[in-house]
Amino acid sequence: MKKAFLLLCLLATTTIVSATDLWEGNHEVKWDNTLSIEAAKFADAQVGQKIVIEFKDATGEVIELHSNGGMLPGTRYEHRLHADQHEMEVFITKGMLARLKESGLEICGTGFTATKAWYGDGKEGVDDNTVWTGYFWMDSWSTLEVAKTMFDGINWSDYKAIRFYSQANRTNYVINVLTKWGDDGRLGDQGTMTMTNEYAELNIESIDMAAKLAEVDRLMVQCNKEDGEPFNFTAIVLVKKSSTGISAINAEKTTVRSCFDLQGRRVSQPAKGLYIINGKKFIIK
Repeated sequence: MKKAFLLLCLLATTTIVSATDLWEGNHEVKWDNTLSIEAAKFADAQVGQKIVIEFKDATGEVIELHSNGGMLPGTRYEHRLHADQHEMEVFITKGMLARLKESGLEICGTGFTATKAWYGDGKEGVDDNTVWTGYFWMDSWSTLEVAKTMFDGINWSDYKAIRFYSQANRTNYVINVLTKWGDDGRLGDQGTMTMTNEYAELNIESIDMAAKLAEVDRLMVQCNKEDGEPFNFTAIVLVKKSSTGISAINAEKTTVRSCFDLQGRRVSQPAKGLYIINGKKFIIK
């Protein structure tokens, strides 16, 4: 009876993690000795879940996750491994999942022996516009370097901004968004970006992002905590131009078959405001 009570107490205080094994063994990873996991292994994987790579004998070198010979979308360049570290994790984005299901996973790098790979419960709230998510510690001039493959297939004309989410809960920190070091690689900083307690937003409507990324292989986010505490950087999210689903129109040039206000009443001559016109939401200015 006592044992049963203790077991119930343990279950009540333990988070049960759902996990799917991908691979297990001993594989000394080198740049010319990649560990490959076939695409079929990711058949049931979902956006928001985390992939965990377990290893031993880390010597302070690097691990990179590739797919089909290139960087896996939504992953970091040269993820450094500490000598006392035994695992690393990434969180699945829409772009990452598509690549995994198409081409599988390649664990690359040097200075460690892979022992296990699995995926399971991760983060909530990871949507189709999230191109990177995780936890990256921003302290004194820390720099997150994410492979530009996270933007594969993006039509930049559909987007107005990039949001860089953090747990800083303040706006008095330094942030630099760059494609390369130097002024010609700077896309924005805390002086030109919109700063809130949740995110820093870079307006890209006047930036040719395709041209800026054409000659580089990564996007860099550099932060300095300034006088506040260090914080976790948590996501890079694209903001669509029509994210609200509401469009602006010139009523005089639009053939109006039906027009209703938000209370469902038919309107014959709409003035300025928000209406349902031909089954879609519009703002008449």
